[in-house]
Amino acid sequence: MDIKLLAPPADPAFLPMTFPAYRHLLTVEVGPKLLGEAGSPPVQPVALGAFLASEAVGLALLALPLGERETAELLSVYVVGEHRGKGWGKKLVQAAETVASNAGFANLGVVWTEGGSGSQWWAKVSQELGWGPPERRTLSVLFTAQEAPRFPWLDRFPVREGCEIVPFVSVTREEMEALKVSQEKSPWIAPDLVPWRYVEEGFEERTSVALRAPEGIMGWVINHALSAQWLRFTCSFIRKDWGRRGRILPLFSESIHRMVEAGFTMASFVAPVRHPTMVQFVEKHMAPWAQQARWTLGSTKKLQHQPQWVTRAG
Repeated sequence: MDIKLLAPPADPAFLPMTFPAYRHLLTVEVGPKLLGEAGSPPVQPVALGAFLASEAVGLALLALPLGERETAELLSVYVVGEHRGKGWGKKLVQAAETVASNAGFANLGVVWTEGGSGSQWWAKVSQELGWGPPERRTLSVLFTAQEAPRFPWLDRFPVREGCEIVPFVSVTREEMEALKVSQEKSPWIAPDLVPWRYVEEGFEERTSVALRAPEGIMGWVINHALSAQWLRFTCSFIRKDWGRRGRILPLFSESIHRMVEAGFTMASFVAPVRHPTMVQFVEKHMAPWAQQARWTLGSTKKLQHQPQWVTRAG
């Protein structure tokens, strides 16, 4: 069995060997890591194919960031069923480490779902190859339109007096500029939760909402459609002094009702550990009633320059 760098575009036989969200990267051309993802950075994909004679039997897919001093990312590793248990998955990981190191990256990272397919294999291989210990990155919940009404807070909290919930698409340019000016004067919004990025890069308009107060826009829930049936709650925020007593919950309730009306049957909500209040909310007020709640874990390996030993296919 040989491991080769795949020339663009990769053979379609490799498409089933990575996650649907990453299959566009098998063009092996510079592009966004995730299609339709607001703020998704451009990356250089690298695909390593494993071949038995001329048959494609395995794939490792990497994303090399274009910015300086960033960490390369191992997106997926796959070996077809009948060839597993022979060490080829480990060899693909080692080849990925070599490529990232030779490209000048000091670190290679990976993220996976706790308890997901292949997680036991990865725990064993990453330890053998000297990767760092896993750390929690996000808590994600998956729930259906039928499960959403079980959330005990749904429709329980009224909108604050004098305020109204409006479609996010109706937020005016002047209101958005006022948010930017306020943020510049005294930052109060986490950098990854600023709403104006979505005005520029797109969002799901039917289900995304904002809280309009006499003082201006105080909160928002911004979503993206992952498919015709699947909605992702991407960005949710309310100003800290307005967040007490569940004041963001009317926004979530309204967004969920709009989700059902729009015909979405499934939704996901992801809480990064850098936002502990959000994680606590998901753990306590969403996970017990959701179809699935799982942690994503991350690990990093410090790389040393190694001689190139993979060849190029095609």
